[in-house]
Amino acid sequence: MTLPPPITPLRLLTSWTFDPAMLLPLVAAAGLYLWGVRELRRRGDTWSRSRVVSWFVGLALIFIGTSSSMGVYDRTLFMVPAVQHMLLQMIAPVPLVMAAPMSLALRTLPVRWRALLLAVVHSRPARIIGHPAVAFVIFAANQFVYYYTPVYDASLRSMPLHDFLHWHFVLVGFLFYWSLLGVDPVPHRPPFLFRFMLVVGLAPIHILLGIPIMLMDTLLAGDYYLALDRDWGPSPLRDQYIGGGILWAFGDVSAAVLIGAFLKRWQRSDEREARRTDRQIDRAYGSGPTMTPWWLLDEGDDRADALGPQRDSERAGNSLGTSRRPGGRRDDRNE
Repeated sequence: MTLPPPITPLRLLTSWTFDPAMLLPLVAAAGLYLWGVRELRRRGDTWSRSRVVSWFVGLALIFIGTSSSMGVYDRTLFMVPAVQHMLLQMIAPVPLVMAAPMSLALRTLPVRWRALLLAVVHSRPARIIGHPAVAFVIFAANQFVYYYTPVYDASLRSMPLHDFLHWHFVLVGFLFYWSLLGVDPVPHRPPFLFRFMLVVGLAPIHILLGIPIMLMDTLLAGDYYLALDRDWGPSPLRDQYIGGGILWAFGDVSAAVLIGAFLKRWQRSDEREARRTDRQIDRAYGSGPTMTPWWLLDEGDDRADALGPQRDSERAGNSLGTSRRPGGRRDDRNE
């Protein structure tokens, strides 16, 4: 591997690398999503513009994480892949999930492909890994396996494995948020409180990941980093210490942002449920101009007490088969 030039603030902003293994899937994902939106609008259906924006924000974050200076220095400094993998696994998948790509596919693909997609979603393997608790375990264990096994060293030495792991991080993050947020069809929809607790659990996971790396006095992939003979930037051990701190702090900040977003989604869900309940009550009891709205009545309200005898007499009249004519006279149909 050729050692890149010393890292500077200017190079952090202007250094780029273009890896076809990362760029071609991004272009394909952008094109397919736009094709689906175009097909919907061509037949007169609508698709939220915010979802389109979310999709391209997610793709842009993947592009920045792999093609900017992070892609240039991710095999030279430990701190760079620490930021990179947090971005690819924790941040970029969120807008991708919010874009509801599976719902878009189910509305635009031919019937045969829709049936196949739904069969995959509801298959036994998908039901297992698609449960939020299982997806959380995969999401959390992924980082530990990467850094604390020979996988990290191997990814630095093999470019195909390096690219594969980038997409692996994105897919693992997508799986977790897909099962958690439930924007698209999912095999399980546990209570919001259970899913919220999983989001809260992200913070201690990154504490357990980052602090031991900060306290290490040996290098991860030490032979690789020492062979680079880098004469600029922090020492390899100092670099690893900074990277461990990034894993810890970045994970906590990301978890805090996700908790806020999840609470907002929870609130919106409660509001939708309240509106749905209002519509059901209106359908059951009517909403005529002479009826006092149900939400204005409570047990201690004089109007409710005043209406009570009237309702009782109406029920009694209906039970005898009587009704009122427009002039107020009674129509005794049983007499």
